[in-house]
This record gives sequence, structure tokens and C-alpha cells, in this order.
Amino acid sequence: ADDVLDALLQTCSDPERDRAWHGACLALAELARRGLLLPPRLGQVVPIVIQAIGYDVRRGQHSVGAHVRDAACYTCWAFARAYAPSVLKPHVRDLSVALVLASLFDREVNCRRAASAAFQESVGRQGADNFKHGIAILTTADYYSLGNRTDAFMKSALDIAEFEEYQTHIIDHLIESKLIHWDIEIRVLASKSLSCISKLNPSYCEMRVLPALLEHCFSDDLVVRHGSLLGCAEMVLAFGELDLFRSNDFVRDSVKLSIADLVPSIEKARLYRGRGGEIMRGAACRMIECIALASIFLTVKQQVRLLD
Repeated sequence: ADDVLDALLQTCSDPERDRAWHGACLALAELARRGLLLPPRLGQVVPIVIQAIGYDVRRGQHSVGAHVRDAACYTCWAFARAYAPSVLKPHVRDLSVALVLASLFDREVNCRRAASAAFQESVGRQGADNFKHGIAILTTADYYSLGNRTDAFMKSALDIAEFEEYQTHIIDHLIESKLIHWDIEIRVLASKSLSCISKLNPSYCEMRVLPALLEHCFSDDLVVRHGSLLGCAEMVLAFGELDLFRSNDFVRDSVKLSIADLVPSIEKARLYRGRGGEIMRGAACRMIECIALASIFLTVKQQVRLLD
């Protein structure tokens, strides 16, 4: 069985081979169910499974990986049934975070529901003490609520983000994965979800998230540039609703200046032109709207530049 396991792990060395990843996840699940995947090897296997839960390889105008993510959730379901809580405990934190993120933010409804089913099995078999807030999460993100993508992003994610164990992981996942997703609908949903969730931890977002987004607004990659600009706009709106820009000791002056100069700087860099110019102009208009709604102080010169 060890030789078979080594061969399976080797097939996952190439991220482009989606069929190999799919087969490997299914095989790992069956090995676990039959008691052939021994506990000492879980340290090698679990990181591969977690990587498979987020597997999404872009090819042209679409991506592949939904079948891999679904199979990875099945593997987690099999792990929950195969191992005692004491055996799986060292890996519970990473598995729980990966499953929660997949159940909330996966593009495909079958993958969201598969992740929720695996999380439910884990809570039932491993105990709610190992999977923190497991019962509350299952009540919030159930089979029906996850069937609607908008509700999953806007309602279920906001409720689960109130738990500190998952809060920063959810924010980081939106920034690092969903705001730069190939599907424009996911980017828009991610930005709106980030706007709601950032209100729960504005200090973290001001210190780490907003400066990174402002920098990525000038990326050479259109998807990264567009998603980051949308994220900045919605976070500015959230800060404005919390009245944080009028507090001199919260948002740093350098960040305020970067926000005020963001749209003119993008125009100066000619990032509206060429492929994707239309969606960038739409995101820039949303940024101007959010700056106005947030009541950010602008000089007369800055106001004229935005009006032009």
C-alpha cells in the first residue's frame, strides 16, 4: 500500500494534469476507507487533499477542476469516517478551513454542497470540539442555503466570518483567490462579500488588505487589475459606512492619498485602453461612486480630475 500511495502522490506533482489529480483523490479516499492509508502518512496526504479542494486551472476563457474539487471533498468525507478523532486532530484545523471556504465560495453548486457534506460528516464523526463552531456553521451553511451562489457569498459567509477562527482566512481567500477569479461574476460577488466582511475586522483590512489591493490595481494582468479595483471600491464604501475616514487615527494619510489618486493614476497609466478597457472603466466609475458615498475629503483639483 505504501508503494501505491507513493505513486499516487507522484501523480499530483504536475498541477496541469487534472485527470491525474481526480483519480488520485478518489484512490486516496478508497485507501482510507479500507484501512490501507496508515495514520503516519496523513502528514503527506492531507496537504495534497487541501490543495485539491482549491484546484482550479485556467485554460483559455474557462477553467477545469470542478471534478477534482468534488473528488477532494469525497476524500475528506472518507477521512472523517476512517480515522479516530485523536488521529485526525493534528490536521483538523487545516481541513476545516479548506472545507468551509469551498462550501462558501466555490463557483459550482455541486462542489459547495460536497464540501458542506464533508464538513457535516467531519463534525458528526470527529466531534464538535475538534471542529470549532461546527454545529453553528452547519446550521448557517446547509444544503439549501448553499444552492444559491449569491446567498452563499453575501449571507452565509458573513455569518461564518463572525467566528474568529475563520474570519481572516475568509478575507485572505477572497483577496488571493476570488477577486482574481477568471469569471467576472465571481469577482463582483467577491468584492461585495469583502465589503460586508471587512466591517467585522476593519483594522486588519486597513493594515494588510487595502494597501495590497491598491498596489494590485496596476497589475499587468487584466483580471488581477479589475478585481483589485472592485475590491478597493467596495472596501472604501464599507469604511465610509463605518465613518472611519473622518477618524484621523484610523486610516493612514498615505492610504487616503492613494485612494484619492487611484483613478487618475490608472488613467495616466493608460490602463483603460486595449483589451478589457470597458470593464476597467466600469470598475473605475464604481470607485468614484464609492469615494463619494464614503465622503472622502478631496481637494478641488482632485474633484475636477475625477469629474473629467
